[in-house]
Amino acid sequence: MSTELSLHRGKHPHRTIIAIAFPAILANSSAPLVGLVDTWAIGHLPDPAYLAAIGLGSVIFNFLFWAFGFLRMGTTGIVAQAHGKSDPEALIAAIWRSMILALILGGLLLVLQDLILILSIKALAPPESVVILTKEYFYIRIWAAPAALMVYAVSGVLFGLAKTRAVLAQQLILNLSNAVLNVIFVVFLGLGVAGVAWGTLIAQWLAAIAGLLILARIFGTQSLIEGLNNAATWTLSSFRQLIVINGFIFIRTIILLTALSLIMRVAGTLGEVEMAASHVVMQFLLLISLGLDGFAHATEALAGSAWGEGKTAVFRRWVRLNGIWALVASLIYAIGFWLAGNLITEFLTDIGAVRQTVASLMPLVIALPLVAVACYQFDGVYIASTAASAMLVTMAIAFGTYLLVLGPLTSKFGLSGLWTSVLVFMAVRGLAQALWYPRMLKKLEHAPS
Repeated sequence: MSTELSLHRGKHPHRTIIAIAFPAILANSSAPLVGLVDTWAIGHLPDPAYLAAIGLGSVIFNFLFWAFGFLRMGTTGIVAQAHGKSDPEALIAAIWRSMILALILGGLLLVLQDLILILSIKALAPPESVVILTKEYFYIRIWAAPAALMVYAVSGVLFGLAKTRAVLAQQLILNLSNAVLNVIFVVFLGLGVAGVAWGTLIAQWLAAIAGLLILARIFGTQSLIEGLNNAATWTLSSFRQLIVINGFIFIRTIILLTALSLIMRVAGTLGEVEMAASHVVMQFLLLISLGLDGFAHATEALAGSAWGEGKTAVFRRWVRLNGIWALVASLIYAIGFWLAGNLITEFLTDIGAVRQTVASLMPLVIALPLVAVACYQFDGVYIASTAASAMLVTMAIAFGTYLLVLGPLTSKFGLSGLWTSVLVFMAVRGLAQALWYPRMLKKLEHAPS
């Protein structure tokens, strides 16, 4: 089985990074672009409650699904290291463990859907006008849960193998079908919030089926069946590494999503306009983060393979080179929002008050990629080394700092203070990870060869 990881043996390293990162950037960026399409479709309706409801629904499902992002991140590190060790049996076993875990967790979300919605509404405390629309959205989209988690598991395998073009293909199926269906359901059929939910539901299942077909093409159907029937794949001890790594990443992700969810909760206390404006800025943040993650994904695959081979110098080299590219990308994002940020906002919504509020936040949006680049890039480094406990500790430090500044800054500066707190959160994440990095390297240097 060949993978794009073989590129690093023959090509210039920067070409290798580009070959992996750019398809990943396109794949990642397609998700917030769909969010922009959703926002455009709903944002031209006269009542800001529709836009606020989509924003609130997005926060709920981002929290639900991203909380299980370990299905992607944990799988990527294990797969990359197994590839570095040239262990195809471990690769296929990791696929099945992640896929079964995705289906079990997806089914659990369906069983608990009423409780999840009640707790979400209570935690986020939106205006009553938004609650009714959010419930309509939630009870449709929740049935995409098993498919969404399966997509995460498949993506984890593909990123670990540096098969970013395959990731791009899967994401294009997901996001293009989502965008087209949402436009049809909302703009042409007038289904409103329910139309957005139905479009996403159908698109998630299409992407899950496509992911299974992609894996069958890469590994061969026979090899996958043999792995499924291999008793070693299903022993409890064989799940230990996956469970330990995923446990740390799960808690770390819950902390991250809590921090992001607080944005909409606090914005909701300031008013509907502030909440709608924050939803627009959240789309910008998502676009920035998933774009920067392209180089983090390249780090996961290349540095992860080097970690599996036990090559410290090669590991450090891939970390450094990918970091340079990530910094360049952050500058491009900042310049892009400086030149066109307000134009994008005007495209997304006709509501003058929302446009004006987002414009007041634009200096902070411009600063976001420059401040956040370190934490996104170090996430890739830590996933490559399966250093899940370090990811949790550094995230906890950043979250504690965020909680300390959130209230005072919001009280004094309103919505600008809220988003300044987000910048502080991102900056502390990156700093804590940078300080922990030498400790992680020592583990590789002293690992048995």
